[in-house]
Amino acid sequence: MEEYWDIYDQNRVFQNRTIRRGDTFNVGEYYVCCEVWFQNSKGEMLITQRHPKKKAGGLWEFLGGGVLAGETTAQAVVREVKEETGITIALNELSLLHIYRQRNYFMDIYLVKKDIDVQSIVLNDSETINAKWVSKEELQAMIDNQEVVRSVVRRFDMLKGLL
Repeated sequence: MEEYWDIYDQNRVFQNRTIRRGDTFNVGEYYVCCEVWFQNSKGEMLITQRHPKKKAGGLWEFLGGGVLAGETTAQAVVREVKEETGITIALNELSLLHIYRQRNYFMDIYLVKKDIDVQSIVLNDSETINAKWVSKEELQAMIDNQEVVRSVVRRFDMLKGLL
């Protein structure tokens, strides 16, 4: 199934246009994506490992993805989390942590404080191959060992003080 994204300008004003995922953007056009950071009652973060055939395959990241045309970022988070892990979350569990702009996209980063049994996670084998809870120290060690997607590292370094 093809995915379509809404197109925005640099001020995140919708341009009444969509683009098919994979098509070329014009200069000054942006799409929107989302990321969700799960934190459990121990302060650990839930991370997933990308499928080896995906870009940055085998590396670890937080859950998220592109926001489909007509969708809010909060709706996209709920959908992406369900698709990638089988975890069901409600919109009222999401707290917007930060809005980030990079190259040709905006990213809304959400925080969800929730205890989830990793054994209950149902991975989407085309997206993720593993999931685990890690402490901030363990995540930092993984970052130091270059086991985490580079763009995730930038965002985590920028925002970890908010946790």
